Order: sequence, then structure tokens, then C-alpha cells
Amino acid sequence: MVEAGLLVKPPTRRAVEEALENVRRLRPQALLLNLPEDLEDIIISLSRSEIDYDEFLNEAYELLPEPKGAWLKEFEVLLRDLSNIGEMTDVYCYLDHESFREMANTSIEIALLTLREAIREEIDVADWVKVLERSREGESERWDREINKIIKLARDYERTLCISGFEARYIKKRLTELGVNSWIKYLGQPYHFTPIEILKRHIMMSKIDEEILKKLVREHLKFLREYVYKMSYMDAVEKWVKKKLYWLPAKRMV
Repeated sequence: MVEAGLLVKPPTRRAVEEALENVRRLRPQALLLNLPEDLEDIIISLSRSEIDYDEFLNEAYELLPEPKGAWLKEFEVLLRDLSNIGEMTDVYCYLDHESFREMANTSIEIALLTLREAIREEIDVADWVKVLERSREGESERWDREINKIIKLARDYERTLCISGFEARYIKKRLTELGVNSWIKYLGQPYHFTPIEILKRHIMMSKIDEEILKKLVREHLKFLREYVYKMSYMDAVEKWVKKKLYWLPAKRMV
């Protein structure tokens, strides 16, 4: 029976390490990564040991927008081990190229807005809503293209693993509707969304409350000052999660 597993990976070191553990344990025939499609050829070369990781980075940086290293950092643990996986597993990337570029542009706009708000200590909610709403334009079409690629590939193999974000529930729904046996596993749990992730979700659900959005922007600025500026983004997110979920038993946070 055709089976597709969805591994939901938030941007933490623990989550990517768990992703690698699951890939090693399950040995899928196909591994689908939520990275832009134009990286697929060089990732395949990396998985086949035709290039080493440094060579891969050099070629990838020619294809990625700024900040180049940031797009791959949360996949590094998995990518470095691809040569030990790729002999038995076909590797694919399924993020739509044009949509990825638009996402990168949105990230730059958010960074510029963040810098402006930090300097003037005044939050313009309308500008944040404008940027984040614009990023939603064409989102359903993008998801359709990406999900269609996932479905096509899943049907070609008996066992597929797909690394995804929290949109996995939509992917699973479509797979189930088309008769593909699928399941979801959430990695790096427990996880707490960062302020900017919560802000984006509010915009996606059209929950535009000015005071709440201002509060989230302030939390985002605080998150940057107290965490991101002092350590890598992945470490910053993990430290943020531990602080926000301080009430959980310590054993659940490791």
C-alpha cells in the first residue's frame, strides 16, 4: 500500500535532529524537502556524494536570495547526512520557486519594518498588515502547486516521507481524499510559536485587532533583542520555547 508520512519540523535544532532520526529509522524510498525546487539538482548531487557539503553551499548560495545562509541553516543536520541516506532514497524539493522568492521578499520587508520600529519606537499596524496580507496573495495557488507535486511523487513510491511546516494538515487532507494512506508526526515538541509566527497566523485568519497586533510586534522586537541578536536563530527559538513553556516538566523540554 502507498504510504506518505508528514514530518512537521519547526525551526529548532531538536526538530531537525528528530527529522534525521525518523528518516534513518523509516528508510523511505522518497524524501521530500520543503526547500525551493531549484536546489533539487545540487541536493541530489549531495545525496549521491558527487559533491561535499561545502561545494553544495557554494552552489546553493548562487541560487538563493539574501540572507543566503539562513534558508539552509535549519536543514544543515539533515543535509550533511544525506550521503548516508541517499543511496536508498530519492530526494526531491517541492517548494514553488516563484513563491519562495516572494516569501524571501516578504522576509526582507519584515526585517526593514522591524528595524524602523526599533529605531523610532512607534508601531504602524497598517504597514505590518499591508506586508503580511500581500504575502497571502496567491497562497492557495502556491499550496495547490506544491501539494500536487507531493501527491504525484507519493503515488510513485510505496513509502514517502515529506518534511513540512504546520500546513501538513492540509497536505494530509488532500492525500487522504485521493486515497493515499498518510500520517503526521510533529517534531521538536513541545513547541511555542514565535511572535512573528503568531502575527502571521492572525493575518491569515483575518483577525486584525490593532492592540493585539501592536503587542505581537513589541514581542517580536523583544524576541530579537533578547534572543536572536545573542545567538543563532535556531538556538534563539529553542530558548524562547523553554521560557514560554517554563511550566512544563523539564524532561518534556529535552
